[in-house]
Amino acid sequence: MKKLLLLFLLSLTIASAQTEQPKPKWDDLFEGVVHDEKRIAGFVGEYRWLSNYLPCPVRYEGRAYGSSEAAYHASKYPADQRDEFTSLDPDASKKLSRKKGVDQAWWDARKERVMSEIVAAKFAQNPELAEKLLATGDRQLEEANWWGDKFWGTVKGEGKNVLGKILMTVRTDLRAERTAGK
Repeated sequence: MKKLLLLFLLSLTIASAQTEQPKPKWDDLFEGVVHDEKRIAGFVGEYRWLSNYLPCPVRYEGRAYGSSEAAYHASKYPADQRDEFTSLDPDASKKLSRKKGVDQAWWDARKERVMSEIVAAKFAQNPELAEKLLATGDRQLEEANWWGDKFWGTVKGEGKNVLGKILMTVRTDLRAERTAGK
C-alpha cells in the first residue's frame, strides 16, 4: 500500500512539473526582449505598434481591414473569399485562415511580397505610426517572439526575422520619401 501511495504521489509530482506555463500576454516581457539604443527586439510594451496584431485600419487591394494581420491572412485566398476577413480581429483572422487551409506552395511563393506591401500600406496610411517608425532611427528591428516563429521573427535570437527586415526597409523607404520631398 505504501508503494502504491508513493507511486501515486510521484506521478502527481511529475504531472505538475510537466504542466504548461501560461502563455504570456501580448505586452508581457519574455526572454529575448531587448529595447535599447541599438535594437528593438520584441514588439511588446511601448513597441506594440510594430506588431501586425495592432488594431489599425489598413486598406489593401481594395478592402479595408482592421489590422495588417487580417489583410495578410485574407491575401491567402481568391478575391471572392476575402471579405469575411475585413471584420475580423487579428487572432480571429489567423484562426480562420488555418481552418480554411491554403495552397502552401502557391502561398510560400508570394507571402513575403504580400507582407511587404501590407506593412508598407500600414505605415503609409497611418501617419502617426510612420512617425514612430522613423523615430526608431537606425535601430535593428527584430520580431523576437515566444510562439516559435523563426521565419517572420526570432526565438531566443535564432531565426530569419523577415518581418523585422521588412519593417527596416519600410523605414528606409519612408526616410527616402521624406528626403526627396524636401
